[in-house]
Amino acid sequence: MKKINLNIKFNLKIGIFTIASLLFLYLLYLSIPSLHDSGRVQKDLHDKLSEEFGLNFSLSSNIAYRILPQPHFHVKDSKIFANREKATEEIGEIKDIKIFISQKNLFKSENIKIKQIVLSKGNFFFNRQNLNFISNLFENEFSKRKIYIKKSKLFFNDNNNTINFIYSIDNLNFFKNEKNNFQLFKTKGNIFNVPITFDWEKNLSNKNIISNFKADKLDISFINKSIFSNGNYKYENTLNILSNNLKTNYNISKNQIKINSKKSLIINTPISYFGNIDLLPFSFKIFVDAEEIDLEYIFKNLFFINELVSSNILQNDNINGLVKIKTSKLYRNRIFSVANINLNFEEGNLNFDNSYLENNKFAKITINNTQFESFEGSSNLTGEIKLNVFDHNHLYKILPISKKKRFKRKFDKINFYFTLNLNNSKYSIDRINFLDKKNQIIQSKNVDDFVEDNYETRFIYSNSVLLKNFIKKVLNIYLDEG
Repeated sequence: MKKINLNIKFNLKIGIFTIASLLFLYLLYLSIPSLHDSGRVQKDLHDKLSEEFGLNFSLSSNIAYRILPQPHFHVKDSKIFANREKATEEIGEIKDIKIFISQKNLFKSENIKIKQIVLSKGNFFFNRQNLNFISNLFENEFSKRKIYIKKSKLFFNDNNNTINFIYSIDNLNFFKNEKNNFQLFKTKGNIFNVPITFDWEKNLSNKNIISNFKADKLDISFINKSIFSNGNYKYENTLNILSNNLKTNYNISKNQIKINSKKSLIINTPISYFGNIDLLPFSFKIFVDAEEIDLEYIFKNLFFINELVSSNILQNDNINGLVKIKTSKLYRNRIFSVANINLNFEEGNLNFDNSYLENNKFAKITINNTQFESFEGSSNLTGEIKLNVFDHNHLYKILPISKKKRFKRKFDKINFYFTLNLNNSKYSIDRINFLDKKNQIIQSKNVDDFVEDNYETRFIYSNSVLLKNFIKKVLNIYLDEG
């Protein structure tokens, strides 16, 4: 068989010229949108954004076309309006918009297809009147084209146009995943200087929704499930705060949310709760029944309240409500058994007024006039503790006082004024008053002098001996004046 020799000669110059020519033609093709009439491009982009994303953009005429890193239009100083058809209520001012386009069919501006958009350096404005824009956004199907928002801020104002809070957006994106038939919304940013992440997804096949939220700085996270069944949603929420796990079932009506739980844990202690959250105006009342409360655990974790107060997250005039926690058992507390703890939210201020510990055979402690003072990332809780004594003999057994002194001078109540540092959980006794049955102060200069001389003394809940000895000395000083 005759051997056939194939001798192919490759001309390097022709090869380079061919590749360069193809690359030039490709770049020339990608540059075609820069030749389109700018006014026409502005109108076509507006119409496509409205059709594809359901958003009413007012694009400025400051539009530049760029090839790298991908073909896109760069639009400066644009606006977004709440109404899709009318430019009446502005909800966004965007410094930069990048509209990335498909490389197919670039010859006519009306044939250009949008792949995704990136909004940067924007300010978004919402209040109660235009919140339906957000609800409609989540209720309707997202576009399969991704929307990204970067380095922007969301302002939420009250009816008086006063800013309630600002959400600083690091990253935000949402789109429809056609392959899995899911809608996805993800964001990362910070609110009240607290970094947060939030993910939301909706299964379009069965309409079930799952939301995830995390605020690692506060050690808070939750998973919220919305289960669609028989034409209605049922809601389940699992909230984790520190090592506490709260599982809540709730139903939403027009202006109210009703909640209940029978399987929650605080410090591995079962609790149950129920309550209502009213939406117009916003307020809430929640009642908690705990098998027991560990006060030492609460004192050890006061840093959580410190972060909450220092972040100013509660400084909102629209936050009003009550959380009432009761128990008939205090962990490792031999003096008091019953406790009622009130968390009162009053126009952005948190206090524990009218909370109490009680032993119905001996005495009752009531907390009042509490308020938080915040400074340079640290917070104090100040207030007044009133000790109402039912059985003085029992008091003198707990704080051994000689029988000769016990009834030299009478009193009915003792008021302790305190300052609690939330950073280190230590507290001071700033003033002590003895009161009679008519709540009149019984003057005691020696007690005042003793408290003033010991103003640097700091107490801690886990070490009750120091406080016990301090109060014993105060009682001896008071009784010696009789």
